[in-house]
Amino acid sequence: MNNQGNWPSVHELKCPKCGNSELKILGTKGAMGKSMGISMAFGAVGNLVASSVSKDDYTIQPIKYKCSSCGKKFDTLPLNANPEEILDAPCTIHFTRLSSFVGIAVSQSVYLNGVKVASIGNGKSVDFQTFVKHNTIFVTDHNGVAFKGCYKFEAQSGGNERISFKRKFK
Repeated sequence: MNNQGNWPSVHELKCPKCGNSELKILGTKGAMGKSMGISMAFGAVGNLVASSVSKDDYTIQPIKYKCSSCGKKFDTLPLNANPEEILDAPCTIHFTRLSSFVGIAVSQSVYLNGVKVASIGNGKSVDFQTFVKHNTIFVTDHNGVAFKGCYKFEAQSGGNERISFKRKFK
């Protein structure tokens, strides 16, 4: 078993108000305000500039969630995976952002278990790995606003997972 380091997980994340585990991912903390501010102040040019500076990968920052039951919004960092969640060997994830005319010049950010693991351009693919059994992947625009929905899967030790995304998971 690979016990080296703490591996991020959102598998057991619950609403701090009601304890519900059905949560909607809204994006990074402050993303909605940032998105509206850039769009209002600078329009499309501002969005392209914001996209060009959002390339830093493997970053951990608070993610904003909304409880599906009570509606409470809250920010949190990912939890540490329980030892029984850690795989013996990593599972490789092949993530493809399908080509689209909408957002053609803007990168998107891919998050695995609450950690930004990649910035990805239109029609591009990226590979990354997980050592955690239960995984959640979501994608944000260049401002950090999450696209609707997420992709949850159970990783197999030494396995592979192929994921396609075009403003929603395919």
